[in-house]
Amino acid sequence: MAEAARRFQPADSPDLVRRMIARPVQLAHRARTRLPEHETTSGSAVGRAEAAIGRLEAELSVMKAVARVQRQEIESLRAQRRLLTESAPDDDVRATRERWAALVDSLLVRAR
Repeated sequence: MAEAARRFQPADSPDLVRRMIARPVQLAHRARTRLPEHETTSGSAVGRAEAAIGRLEAELSVMKAVARVQRQEIESLRAQRRLLTESAPDDDVRATRERWAALVDSLLVRAR
């Protein structure tokens, strides 16, 4: 299911992630509403249960991969922000702001 969604959706689509995360919840709800309380342990029922477990495990691994990529991207963005904020010392920023304020003040005074 996740592969089919990836093929038809762009990689940066938030709908893909939302559907992959919401899917196991929906499956769990459907399983509770459809399964009888006293199920016999026939071979076909066990096979279907194993197939469902395998599918759920595959979806879980995809969700974990998505979460891992999101964590890496967040860490990358944080590192970039740190570099940008640390590379501009406060004194330089303050001096630039004061120069601009003085320029604006002089332009306003001349306009009067």
